[in-house]
Amino acid sequence: MDERYNVYFAGQVMDGCDRGTVRDALAKVFNADQPTLDKLFSGKAQLIKRDCDHPTALKYREAMERAGAIVIISVCEGVTTETAPARAMTAADKIAALAAAPDKPLYSSATLSATAQALAADADAGPGGLALAPSGTDVLRENERAQQITREVDTSAIALDLPAKRLSEESPLPPAAPDTRHLSMADVGELIPNLTSLETPLSPSIDGMALTAPGTDFSDCAAPAPQATPRDLSALDVAPAGGTLLQEQYRRREHTAAPATDHISLTD
Repeated sequence: MDERYNVYFAGQVMDGCDRGTVRDALAKVFNADQPTLDKLFSGKAQLIKRDCDHPTALKYREAMERAGAIVIISVCEGVTTETAPARAMTAADKIAALAAAPDKPLYSSATLSATAQALAADADAGPGGLALAPSGTDVLRENERAQQITREVDTSAIALDLPAKRLSEESPLPPAAPDTRHLSMADVGELIPNLTSLETPLSPSIDGMALTAPGTDFSDCAAPAPQATPRDLSALDVAPAGGTLLQEQYRRREHTAAPATDHISLTD
């Protein structure tokens, strides 16, 4: 006789997991709608898989734990492989039927957390399972933890100075202000003849220049007369007087008809 198992979920999520994220993940695992998810997260233990063998129960547990949900696995009492009825319904069909069925709590809210941990620990005893450590257990083993390294630092060359002693030499005092007692203010707009100019005066060389006598002709300095640009007009011809300037294909062919004047008469 092989033991048979029932898989339950009571809406609990693993530590560090967001409830909304777990809800969305379970919706993808079971292809469940929102009313079904509301029933699963109502806080009461709901049947997910009935009368399954140990490997099947582990598959459900692994799939739901990957989504961040805490699974409850219990042994079916009085059910064997010979008496277990064959079921062709899928997990999604069972959850849809579960949403329409009335609530039937399996555990009280006061003992649900302890029962879930105990049943999860029993299921972890099987081959290939993952163990859930009790709350407060260290995650890393002793040999996996970072070792604290203590270093001896030589501080013999370091000394503490006296309180309020300067760490560097004092900066020199700034130079004294210049004596301006001999200076006075001039009137606005008055020139200051003794003010030195910072610009260097220009002194061009004019050694190569000479003045010419009055009446000298500067015609040789005039610009040359512009020359006419040669144009080839051999391909052009002058049309005779009264001749047509446009070719037939370029002429305007629209003719406006004269208005009818039959109904118009002259009176005295």
